[in-house]
Amino acid sequence: MPPLIRKATFYATITIGLLSSISIGLYLYGSQSTLPPKFTVAGWRVGGMPYDTFQQQYEERLKLLNAFPVQLQTSYTDIANRQLTLGQLGVEYHDEALTQSIAQLFKASPLQRIKARWELRHADIPIEVTVNEDQLNAALKEAWKDLYSQQPAPAKRIVTAQDSLTYEPEHRVLRIDTVHLGEHLQEVAPSISYIHNAAPVRLTLPLYEQSPAVTVETLKQQGIDRKISEFTTTFPASGEGRIHNIRSTAASIQDYLMAPGETFDYSKIIAQTETTFGYKEAPVILNGKLVPGIGGGICQVSTTLYNAVLRSGLAIVERRNHSLPVSYVTLGQDATFANGYINFKFRNNTDAYLLIRTVTTDRDVTVKLFGHMSPSITYDIESNVTETIQPPVKYLHNTTLAPGATRPISTGKAGYKVETYRIKRENGVFVSKELISKDQYSPVPTLVASNRGDIKPELGGAPEPQPILEDGVKGPSFR
Repeated sequence: MPPLIRKATFYATITIGLLSSISIGLYLYGSQSTLPPKFTVAGWRVGGMPYDTFQQQYEERLKLLNAFPVQLQTSYTDIANRQLTLGQLGVEYHDEALTQSIAQLFKASPLQRIKARWELRHADIPIEVTVNEDQLNAALKEAWKDLYSQQPAPAKRIVTAQDSLTYEPEHRVLRIDTVHLGEHLQEVAPSISYIHNAAPVRLTLPLYEQSPAVTVETLKQQGIDRKISEFTTTFPASGEGRIHNIRSTAASIQDYLMAPGETFDYSKIIAQTETTFGYKEAPVILNGKLVPGIGGGICQVSTTLYNAVLRSGLAIVERRNHSLPVSYVTLGQDATFANGYINFKFRNNTDAYLLIRTVTTDRDVTVKLFGHMSPSITYDIESNVTETIQPPVKYLHNTTLAPGATRPISTGKAGYKVETYRIKRENGVFVSKELISKDQYSPVPTLVASNRGDIKPELGGAPEPQPILEDGVKGPSFR
């Protein structure tokens, strides 16, 4: 063999040997069952430790951390100090980075293990500390049951017998500030590297006062500072059913609170009252006639409220007069209700909240409105009858009477056309006059029985009008 070839063969053999040695060395380097020499976990020196030994010690340290005591202290003599563990308080140690590093060192391919062992030879793998808020809250509520059994009570606005306003303060309670406590726990929780030498954790329990949603301040911010109007209507000699209906409906609007810009809807009050209290038998108006029914009297409440609203300058959105005059209020100043046909609505067009208060006795109902209005502003209501409509005479054919004879049955009642104005004054001086409504009340015909030959009984005729029930919720067909 020529010298040159022998020399090349020699060097090739040497090179192959070296590569083989290096490959074997790298394989052995990546296949080690111990952690890299200077490898640490959150400051815990574990370099050179066998993998199985590390896993065992790591699990033991986690258990010790979970059971590590925390002294929670407070300066309040009526709140006891408690000792709980980190685990009970929801402290958790997350080792995602460690798990990934271990997988690269011991569970990856040979080349990846070699690379990881080299790259991680000086690594300090962090262990993240977090606090489970749900677990922390549950532990605190269990440990301080007496503290959490106390509930905040809202402030109350009190209307005195003299219609002045006072306030009953809210009741506040102490609560543990779990957000700050969780932050402190994260800061002071011992590291996995110092678990054997760490002193017990002592923390001052952070407390704060929890207020209810309604406080004296929030009530005052509503702007209600005085009574702005009041109106009363009487109902002497009313039956038990009518009194019940009036009282129940008035109770449904007791302490009704309206925000600025809000619209009051009387139909919702009727539905609420019917569900809560139920309505009783009392006369109602059906197609312009008084008949037996259920819910008679509900319009006395709407009428009383309407008059209080008129005298406070609030905006009327929807209102209609009764088909017949009512005895408890001036013509033109009533507000009827017919479910699905006629409603009463008004809007709080002030910048403050509006509070409705009611008072009922055996003979009258009063509505008081509280809000904010300049004491110098007052409103007067003026209603004028512009036309009196005489009652027509209606003859009812009666063959039992002698031919040509007549006999009165009932005397009719006049109808009226009425205009109502709202007059605004400031410090008693006239400011403006506003037309509120033009109303018409139908006359009640005089009924006369007759047997006159020139009067024939009507055959057919116009169809009956669709019945409209006022001042009640059910008509004669309720039985």
